Amino acid sequence: MGKWEVTMSKELHIAAPCGLICDPCPYYTGEKETKCKGCVEAKSNLFWGECTIAKCANETNVKHCGLCAEFPCETLITQHDPNNPKGKQEAIFRIGQLAIRSKIGTEEWLKKRANGTLVSFRE
Repeated sequence: MGKWEVTMSKELHIAAPCGLICDPCPYYTGEKETKCKGCVEAKSNLFWGECTIAKCANETNVKHCGLCAEFPCETLITQHDPNNPKGKQEAIFRIGQLAIRSKIGTEEWLKKRANGTLVSFRE
């Protein structure tokens, strides 16, 4: 096993079932006072409450929503921060990322994200 595979296997937990990635989040990085482990490691019980999307992924036994038979479901489409003016756009962006992730796999998706091949919503 090469160095990249070892690194990637350790990094898979940053890829949330909803299409978000934990590592740029200030709660995940520790920049905010409240520290978040990410929904994969926290098993959907986050510091702010239960994540319905992560809970659903756990209950349906899928690694991410893009692999679910119901993708994209109403819960995923409507899950966004109501205080964020771009929240609805971000939800649609995550759905697109999940479609890519389901086609190429999470490890390849994270590699492309890391090398800048895939754009981030925040860019």
